[in-house]
Amino acid sequence: MQNILSISELTGRIKGTLESNFDSIVIRGEISNYKAHSSGHKYFSLKDEGAQISCVIWRSAASKMNFSPENGMKVVAEGGISVFAPRGNYQINITNMKPDGLGELYLAYEKLKNDLEESGWFNHDLKKQIPNIPLKIGISTSPTGAAVRDIISTIKRRFNSAEIVFRPTIVQGSASSNDIVNAIKDLSEKKPDLIIIGRGGGSIEDLWAYNTYEVAESIFNCEIPIISGVGHETDFTIADFVSDIRAATPTAAAEIATPKTKDYLNDILISYNSYFKDKLSEKIKSVNEIIEQFTGERVKNSIKSRINYEVQKLDNLETLMQGNYALKFERIKNKLNSLNQTIFFSNPHRPLEKGYALLKKGDKIIGKSESIKSYKEFDILRLNETAKVKLAKVFPKEMF
Repeated sequence: MQNILSISELTGRIKGTLESNFDSIVIRGEISNYKAHSSGHKYFSLKDEGAQISCVIWRSAASKMNFSPENGMKVVAEGGISVFAPRGNYQINITNMKPDGLGELYLAYEKLKNDLEESGWFNHDLKKQIPNIPLKIGISTSPTGAAVRDIISTIKRRFNSAEIVFRPTIVQGSASSNDIVNAIKDLSEKKPDLIIIGRGGGSIEDLWAYNTYEVAESIFNCEIPIISGVGHETDFTIADFVSDIRAATPTAAAEIATPKTKDYLNDILISYNSYFKDKLSEKIKSVNEIIEQFTGERVKNSIKSRINYEVQKLDNLETLMQGNYALKFERIKNKLNSLNQTIFFSNPHRPLEKGYALLKKGDKIIGKSESIKSYKEFDILRLNETAKVKLAKVFPKEMF
């Protein structure tokens, strides 16, 4: 009798056979019944004229895709067969997917992306800081279309004090790549605080200028911070990875370029104004308190006490000076009396009062130590009379 299998056993065998023999396949088909779950997983079917198969892109793989899948889109998908045993369904777990018909461009895109990533051009440590308050913003985009209007209107709405330097740029076609490079160079020479490069959405061919090595090199070597706002939110270009900041859209790029709006700055100014007013009020209050101290009763008493102290010092000084001058006066008086006594006793006329006489020749008094024999004539002065005499002869003292 044939071996009877349980449903689980049969499903297990099918699962093993399918998953081992179809673990890596590439298929082409059209997306239908597409659903993006809130979990981040994507569920849909791939079909052709004769059949369809269920597919899932897990969140980890979905985050690496550079386009947004849509119903009716033809794609080339890579992955492996898996079996969901509880329902007996099989599906393809897709690890990579790209639009069909763009294989060469995608290959070139992936190759350049991988090469530049390995060279460190996407390194976050090399990214330049976007200034908080840019006063001069350079813009490179098409002069026509919504992108330029959205960027400029957003900057003026958020921070109209910023100067805008616009360099019209070819963003699509054979000449676009070279013109984007020249635009970055021209804007850099204007010395803006930052540069926005971007354009509106489009197909991969439309955006291809931003996937070239020349544009990537120009962005990488630019000394001015660059914000890339190319295409829609789901569009990713090489320029996005090399730029200092990637914006989802041109409008988002303008918002990132003006992180501090005029309203924010006004609030800051109002805050600072209020702060300095409070500080000034505190300072005025402090000064008033000091003034009040100097004009208060305590200070008046202190000043009065100081004046009394100084007056007392003057009184003490006067008393001291009076005592010193009295002592000096007494000393001078005694000295004058002594001098008077000396003069009195030294007066040559004083002996005349006792009956003595002075010998005088003209104005000269002949002293006792001087002999009169050298004079022929001289005067004899007494108290009440003077006699003029002529010398006849001088005798020595021993003769008397």
